[in-house]
Amino acid sequence: MQHQYKQARKRFQADFRLSLITLFCLPAAIAIGGFAVFRSIDGNWLMAIVDLLLVAALLGILIFSWCTGRTRGAGIVLVLVTGCGVLAVVYLAGLVGLFWAFVDVIASFFLSPPMFAVPKVIILTGASLVLGAEAGLGTLPLISFATTIFIVSVFAYSFAIRSKAQADELEELATRDSLTGAGNRRMLEDELRIAIARFDRDTINTGLLMLDLDYFKQINDKYGHAEGDDVLRHFATLVESHSRRGDRFFRFGGEEFVLLLQDVDLHGLETAARHIHQVIRDYLTCSGGEVTCSIGGALIREDDNWERWLQRADQALYRAKGAGRDTIVLADPEAA
Repeated sequence: MQHQYKQARKRFQADFRLSLITLFCLPAAIAIGGFAVFRSIDGNWLMAIVDLLLVAALLGILIFSWCTGRTRGAGIVLVLVTGCGVLAVVYLAGLVGLFWAFVDVIASFFLSPPMFAVPKVIILTGASLVLGAEAGLGTLPLISFATTIFIVSVFAYSFAIRSKAQADELEELATRDSLTGAGNRRMLEDELRIAIARFDRDTINTGLLMLDLDYFKQINDKYGHAEGDDVLRHFATLVESHSRRGDRFFRFGGEEFVLLLQDVDLHGLETAARHIHQVIRDYLTCSGGEVTCSIGGALIREDDNWERWLQRADQALYRAKGAGRDTIVLADPEAA
């Protein structure tokens, strides 16, 4: 139980949109549920039913977001549901419903993309004004409502854009190696889990190449860490620029890197390894001359979890280094 709580807390802290959906849905469900109870006691059954439907929708979207992780679509559905709820309350209760429009506008900009939120808010405002006028609200209250909605929209849009940019920047810092720009070990583990799940579900083959710069410590010792850093950056640039668009590149630690290749068989994995190996031979240099790399590879297997898969690639790399370095060894070559 404690482990599940820690995992949920970690997801909540790491996923910006999931945390927003949670912080919106739970308080809103509690508040609207309270109104449902009050209205049922007061005998207003139609409004109570509307409130209960909104509570069910909010909780359903929240559960869907946590179970699937598909928060982008969930956010769009959420603001559609809340928008319809606001209009329903305006139609049934008049002025009271207009207060909920402010909450809905803020949620729209934080929970859905701007290209969706802007027209949605415009439509919501226009429909609210029409329903408000039909409910008998005067011109001045309606103008005040439209003006304040406009101000809130501009503020919410600006703040949501800035918050999203900061969240993306923090996520980048948390998942990228600051020196080379490659994904870090945390990002690698997440991608390996995704690849395992994809293989179990759709049998999509994925390969791993572990790359290790030969005698890299000597470069640092002889020419300094600044030149060693330049070699690492150049190495990362070469590998990424000579990989396919869908392949993912990570720094595993020190001078070790991992290339994750999507939809590839063992022959394709070997071809990619030989290509990268030759590119490094041809273009990677330091003050002492050319720099080479050793490569170990492994194709995903049915009995793998991500740790075993990574370990098999690492063992292949160890054999490549034991064979004199500047060479390639693939795990399970008999499968080719």
